[in-house]
Amino acid sequence: MDSSNTLWERRPGLCVAGAIGALLILRAVIVILSPIELGPDEAQYWRWAQTLDWGYYSKPPLIAWGIAAVSSLVGDQEWGVRLLAPLAHGAAAFCLFALGRLAFTPTVGAWAAGFYLLMPGVALSSVIMSTDAVLLPMWSAALLCLWRLRENPGPWTAVWLGLALGGAMLAKYAALYLLVGAALSALMDKPTRRALMSSSGLIAALVATMVLGPNLAWNAAHDFATVSHTADNASLSAVSPDLSHGLKFLIDQMAVFGPLSFICLAAGVFIRRSVGNEHAKSREIWLLCFIAPPLLVIAVQAIAVRAHANWAATAYPAASVLIASWIAYAPWKRWLKASLGINILIGGIIAALAVSPSIADVLNASGGLKRVRGWEETALQLQTLTADTDTTAIMFDEREVWHGVDYYGRALELPPLRSWRRLDQARSHAEQAGAMGPGDDRNVLIASYREDFIPRISADFASITPAGELSVSLGGNEVRTLRLFRASGYAPLPRTADYEARFSDADID
Repeated sequence: MDSSNTLWERRPGLCVAGAIGALLILRAVIVILSPIELGPDEAQYWRWAQTLDWGYYSKPPLIAWGIAAVSSLVGDQEWGVRLLAPLAHGAAAFCLFALGRLAFTPTVGAWAAGFYLLMPGVALSSVIMSTDAVLLPMWSAALLCLWRLRENPGPWTAVWLGLALGGAMLAKYAALYLLVGAALSALMDKPTRRALMSSSGLIAALVATMVLGPNLAWNAAHDFATVSHTADNASLSAVSPDLSHGLKFLIDQMAVFGPLSFICLAAGVFIRRSVGNEHAKSREIWLLCFIAPPLLVIAVQAIAVRAHANWAATAYPAASVLIASWIAYAPWKRWLKASLGINILIGGIIAALAVSPSIADVLNASGGLKRVRGWEETALQLQTLTADTDTTAIMFDEREVWHGVDYYGRALELPPLRSWRRLDQARSHAEQAGAMGPGDDRNVLIASYREDFIPRISADFASITPAGELSVSLGGNEVRTLRLFRASGYAPLPRTADYEARFSDADID
């Protein structure tokens, strides 16, 4: 006991790195052992990684670069695509340890790393590949560098801050909240304001701009595809306020950060007792500048239109440090510790499902895994259907199906995969990469997932005849069904107002 205490007192960073490393090894093993297939978004990121660029249709390029780097070493099987996720989250946790250590104490830093790594959202994000897995490490590194700049402005710290800011933007444009948080902290915190208004702040801004510049140039050369997609995702043109969506948003955040952890965070902000320490309070306010903006903005977005659970994920690196700081004095610290126990339990369930997805079938929860099942079988059935035929292309009307078959058909003998366009312009990477080419339409096998689109698809072909169905079991009572057609003579109708009026009663889009 004495030797372990001495090691902690002398080398807290080494102790935390060892604990993080042990958890990362466990999660890496889970990723390797998991039989779960890649989901459509993961398959899309893998496809991007096959052709490195400065940008892609719906996301900046960092996730594709990361997958390419790791899979080039270990292969492009499912775990090779996902292995970066647990490693990256471990890097984020160590950055938060360093931030907690600098802003408070090594003990706070250790708790911060624990709160971050054990929150359910990170537990899930460590066994799948998502843009959050590359965004949150960059975000955490930027927080650490900004704090260091606040405490001791200098050119090298500014360079590292610029690299982290630029890297975060190359991961996901949600990194813009970092700039909002930095602006708020500059308004409310004199040391931050002084640091950002100095030559160091200018250096950081210049470096961040240099890092992001090629992506901006790529967007300009591609009709601002990524920016446009991000704006489309917000769906601000479809505003229809609903307070029940706000309640769902809160429940979603409890699922991301942990049910009791989120309650403690919300309650602590409003009812915590003063610690009588202005330095500690100023640090809490600084952290809140990076917590409040994404939570408030996405809450409004959720009520006005819609919002996915992970859209506010950038609030939680700073939130992990904040609630860790309360461990030292808050009267509800026992609840904070209990929240970690709940998160460990949830993380254990996620790990068990990743290694043995059949558990979901036993629990009658197969629907939660339907997007990561059956893609290999779907691709194999399509190969059988097109073998020994003169099929010139397989056309899909759902981007998820295109990406699933694209990945799992990579080693099969399949005709070119094409994607039907609902509108004149491509609205997904699948529609871009799967555009119909010359001669592709002589004998097309249409595999339709969207029954409501069939009248529209039929109108785009000179000839189309039913060819049965393809069904794949997804576990439990879940089935993926594709309606099949043979078609030729692809001549898509102009997507005019008359076109929309003609099919307004034929589908539910």
